[in-house]
This record gives sequence, structure tokens and C-alpha cells, in this order.
Amino acid sequence: MVGFDKRTRARLYLWLVEFTSIPTYVGIYLMFISGYGMITRKAALVTFGILKRPNSIILHTLSPLPYLVGLLTILHAVAGLGCLIMRRVKNPKLAQILELINVLVGIFFAGQLTVLEFL
Repeated sequence: MVGFDKRTRARLYLWLVEFTSIPTYVGIYLMFISGYGMITRKAALVTFGILKRPNSIILHTLSPLPYLVGLLTILHAVAGLGCLIMRRVKNPKLAQILELINVLVGIFFAGQLTVLEFL
């Protein structure tokens, strides 16, 4: 990425991976369980009655949770792949190109998600 030295980028990627890991973990859990809660009663059993069908529908479709989890997942993936590129790709020019592609794909994906959420 233009404007940041390698050390700064590495610290930023690592910070993003660490910052997004727990919220992404919790968010994906809630999305999966609420998805099952919309189609089966078993989800209510494993969540001790918290995610019955009505709560699951609200959480899964009417809340901003899917959008937020999507953004967190994109950030986590872009940062993780950025770390991987910096550690494993030895050719500096190739690493820069791959980092740029990684960030552009993340921006494109976030843009698509935003359009789907708000239009």
C-alpha cells in the first residue's frame, strides 16, 4: 500500500486481525445459530430458549448484524491475507501488487455489501 512502510503495514494488519477476531467470532456464531433458529427448533434448545424462531428472524434479517458481521469478516480477511502476503511473498514488487489486489477486492466486496444492505 502506498504511503506506509512495511513495518507500519504489518502492525496495522496485525492490529486489525486482533481487533476483529472476537467480534467476528461472536457475530458469525449468532448468524449461524439464528439462521438455524429460523428453520428448526433445535436452535432454541441449544441456546436455552433465547433464540426461538421470532428472535432468530429479528436477529438474522431485521437487525444490522448481518451487515456488521460482513464488514468485520472482510476486514479480518483482508488483514489476515495482508499478513500472509508480507510474511510469505519474498519478491517486494509482487508483494506490493498482491497487497493492492487484496485491498481492492476488500473494498469492492464491502461496496457490494453496502449496496445490498442499503438499496
